[in-house]
Amino acid sequence: MQLCGGGLGYLPIALVVVSCGTFIGSYIIAVLNKDIAPYFPYISDTGTKPPESCIFGQFLNIAATLAFCTMYVRYKLVESLTGHEDGRLRRLNKAGLFLGTLSSLGLSIVANFQETVVEPVHLTGACLVLGFGVIYAFIQTWLTYHMHPEFNGRSIARVRLVLSIIAAFSMVMAFSSAAISRYQTDTKDKLHWKPSEKGFDAHIVSTISEWVTAVLFLFFFFTYVRDFQKVRVQVNATLSVRHLDEQPLPIPDERSPLLA
Repeated sequence: MQLCGGGLGYLPIALVVVSCGTFIGSYIIAVLNKDIAPYFPYISDTGTKPPESCIFGQFLNIAATLAFCTMYVRYKLVESLTGHEDGRLRRLNKAGLFLGTLSSLGLSIVANFQETVVEPVHLTGACLVLGFGVIYAFIQTWLTYHMHPEFNGRSIARVRLVLSIIAAFSMVMAFSSAAISRYQTDTKDKLHWKPSEKGFDAHIVSTISEWVTAVLFLFFFFTYVRDFQKVRVQVNATLSVRHLDEQPLPIPDERSPLLA
């Protein structure tokens, strides 16, 4: 990986655009088809029934791939700038990549396992996305502070810290309010909540908090755009044989392993 102008600034932008477009598009279709109530449904509610479930699943899988690529490029960027001298920073950078990978996996699980079909699996995916995603944001914030002033300014660290704190608070509100609404309500149709039903207020607090958490998590990736504009990734193919049926020879000049 090389640092240069132009770079990969489009990568986090593509992640945010695809994710937000998926949420908004599936919500509009679901409301028009009367598959959900229009009052701030859970994000997953918008992708429960076809045809919106097809769009929701397809594009969230793409978003999960973009999320992993974005987190991996961030990992390589930190590793390239800071080198191997600080062992604690290197371990934390790898921990961030690991949690980011689990968060991306959770997004794919949410996309492919609808809550009305296999709710336990779907909720597990949601916990991976939001829970590990927020921890990932805090790790990256800590790394940003640690890289000041040699590699970045303090202002971007403060922005990331504010986003992380608000996202964490919203996530706690989302899960706690969801538990309260489930305890209070006796409704069987959880896709068409009505204001007159018990637990509706807690339900709305939970859904709004979930949307806020998701949006802030996506905005966190927007803070990568400026950094990624200085990054270029190159893939070089090196043949160690003249014929593909031959046994390969060892390649001693490998310079940048995937997980340094």
